[in-house]
Amino acid sequence: MQTIDILLIIICAAGLIHGLTLSVYIGLLKNKRTLTDKLLAVILILMAFRIGKSIIFQFNSELEFLFIFLGLSTLLMIGPTLHWYVRSMITPGFKLTKPHYLQAIPFLFILTASPYLSEQWFIENGKHWAYVILICIYLHLALYICLVFKKVYDFNRSLLNTEKTKSQETILTWLKFVMTGITAIWASYVLNIFENSIPYIVGPILYSICIYLLSFMAYKLKINEINLKSIDSTTGNSSIYKQLVDLMANEELYLSSDLSLNKLEELTGHSRHIISSSINEFSKMNFNNFINLYRVKKAKNIFKDEKSKNFTISSIAYDSGFNSLSSFNTAFKKFEKATPSAYRNSLKK
Repeated sequence: MQTIDILLIIICAAGLIHGLTLSVYIGLLKNKRTLTDKLLAVILILMAFRIGKSIIFQFNSELEFLFIFLGLSTLLMIGPTLHWYVRSMITPGFKLTKPHYLQAIPFLFILTASPYLSEQWFIENGKHWAYVILICIYLHLALYICLVFKKVYDFNRSLLNTEKTKSQETILTWLKFVMTGITAIWASYVLNIFENSIPYIVGPILYSICIYLLSFMAYKLKINEINLKSIDSTTGNSSIYKQLVDLMANEELYLSSDLSLNKLEELTGHSRHIISSSINEFSKMNFNNFINLYRVKKAKNIFKDEKSKNFTISSIAYDSGFNSLSSFNTAFKKFEKATPSAYRNSLKK
C-alpha cells in the first residue's frame, strides 16, 4: 500500500470516527435530548455507515456484495430523516406521526431484498438492473434534498417581512451548512457514477471535511443552546421587544444614565430575564449595547445640529445618556468605527 493510500485512509477514518463519536454524544449522552437531537444522531450514523462502506470498498474491491448494497440502501433513509430533521428545526412542536414513517418504506423494501440481490442475480438477470436501482436510489435522495431546500427557502421567505430572532438566524445558517455538506457529498458520488468524473475517494474525503466543519459551526453557533420555541416570531418575546423599542423611541428612556434592567422591570411589569431575552433575540445585542446604540444615535443627531458646534464632547456624551466620557468614546467607536471627535470633524468637510 502506497503512502498516499495510507494518508487517505487516516483522513477518512478520522472523519468517520469523529462522526460516530458525535452521533453517540448527541443521541445517547447529551442531557435533555430532543427529537431534533435524535434525528441528527440518526443522520450521522447513516452517513457514517455509507461512508464506511465507501472507505472499505476503495481499498478492497472484493468487498462482500451484500455489504455494498446495504451501504447504498442507507441513502434511502438519509433523505426522509433529513426531511424530518429540518421540519423539527423550523416547525414548533413538530412530532413524527404514522404518515412520516411511511417514507421509510423504500429503505425497508431494499433492506429486505438485499440478501436476495446477490452479484450472481444481477449477472443472470442483467447488469442494467444494478444501474437502474443505483440511479433510483440517488434520485430518491436528490428529491428529498430538493424538498428540504424548498422547506428552508419557504421558512426564510416567511421571515422577510418580520425581524428575525437570533435563533431564527442561527437555525437558517446551520441548515444551510448541513444542506450544503450533504449535497456536496451526494454530488461527488453521482459524478463518480458517470464515467468516473471524479475519484470515488472524494466522497469520504468530503465527508471528513464536512463533519469537522459542521462540528466547528455547531460550536460557533451554539446550536445546542438555541430555543426552538423562539423560531415563531409571534411569541410573547416579540411583543415585549416592540414595547421596549416604543419606550426608547417615544419616551427616550435611554437618556437616563442609570437606566437598568431593574428599572425596565418596574416600568413594563416583565421580569429582567424576559426583557434581556427579548432584546438578545430580536436585536442580536445584549442590554448594554442595545441602550448604547440609542444613545449613540442621539449623539449623532446632536453633532449634526448647527447649535452643537460650541458644545464639548463631554457635554454631548452626558446629554445622550452616557455617565462618562470613556464609555461614550468606547460605544461610539463600536457602532460608528470612529471616535466622536473624528465623526464631528467629518461633518465639517
